[in-house]
Amino acid sequence: MTNQSDRMDRFVQDLERQARSFAARNGSEEGRSTRSLIVADFEFLWDRSRHHGYKTQEGKDAAMIRWPFDRIAAASWISLTFVAGETSPRIEGPFVRTMEDSAEVDIVDSLFDTLSTDPCAAFVTWGGEFRDLPVLRRCATEHCLLLPDQLRNLSPHAGERVDLCRAVAGLAENPHLGEYAAALSIPAKPIAASSIGKLVERGEWTTVREQCLADTLATALLAVRHWVALGQITCDQMATDLAIVEAAQAAQPNSEFVTRTLNPWVRARHARHRLKGVVYHVDGSSNREGERVM
Repeated sequence: MTNQSDRMDRFVQDLERQARSFAARNGSEEGRSTRSLIVADFEFLWDRSRHHGYKTQEGKDAAMIRWPFDRIAAASWISLTFVAGETSPRIEGPFVRTMEDSAEVDIVDSLFDTLSTDPCAAFVTWGGEFRDLPVLRRCATEHCLLLPDQLRNLSPHAGERVDLCRAVAGLAENPHLGEYAAALSIPAKPIAASSIGKLVERGEWTTVREQCLADTLATALLAVRHWVALGQITCDQMATDLAIVEAAQAAQPNSEFVTRTLNPWVRARHARHRLKGVVYHVDGSSNREGERVM
């Protein structure tokens, strides 16, 4: 009874918080001149026990484990708020939670708190409509959690969120995150995407955390470029990249990906950006002043 009472109290508090936040944002001048993004990524663990029960009942036709049996083993998210006239966003996070020290329901509840605190923020994922969002809704259904506004509209074209993978591809074939990031010279995927499931099952949480964090940061860097290209936000891209990496280093100081890969990458880009004249690369190619080296 105590757990049910706690859930009900939290449900009421969530509704009140969303109402206050919505009223405050829409009633202020700043609220009308900001654009907020909450970017997230997830890693999963199969619930083999429940699936075994289902397979025993249904037979060979149920051999494949599909998303209803996915459990969120790790989640990472970062909040970016772009305010008119400011060169870089205000940042909260990035945060990382894993099953090493949290139950799935607690991981999801923390993310929902972030989304509910800013109901006007767009929820950004990479390929989320295909897996992440159905699993989040399954978790909410199972554990009596109140879905934040960003997850209530079931349409894959809902304005409250963006599946960046589908947004950048249009009618072209959907790219992998690592593939698209590599095409834009953005570091991503410390390990091969095909390896992460086995690492989750083995409980190698340090590596799982790194992969989840790296995917979130890569998606955030890509999202900024996407929104700038669409004219939906204005910012200094170099200053924004630097701000995202500095926030990651402050929030996740033990991350080798941030320290050894992302930080040197953004510093090198910043240094090249400030050079004048022709910039020569090791392969003999060059970029003249005014051309951006990505």
